[in-house]
Amino acid sequence: MATITYRTTDEKKEKLTALASEQHLSVNKVLDELVTIAITERDAFARFQARANRGDAENALNVLKSKALN
Repeated sequence: MATITYRTTDEKKEKLTALASEQHLSVNKVLDELVTIAITERDAFARFQARANRGDAENALNVLKSKALN
């Protein structure tokens, strides 16, 4: 397991500590969950972007137009 040093303001630390306490979690666990969410969102965006780059925009528009007429 890796260790990361995170520097922040005293105000943010207090708010983070309060958030962790409200959720009955450690500050470390809250940060780990937030990082997991950020990484998951980035990976999902990258996957969708790759799919969009492989797609055929003209064909997609034709499909949408044909469905709109029904």
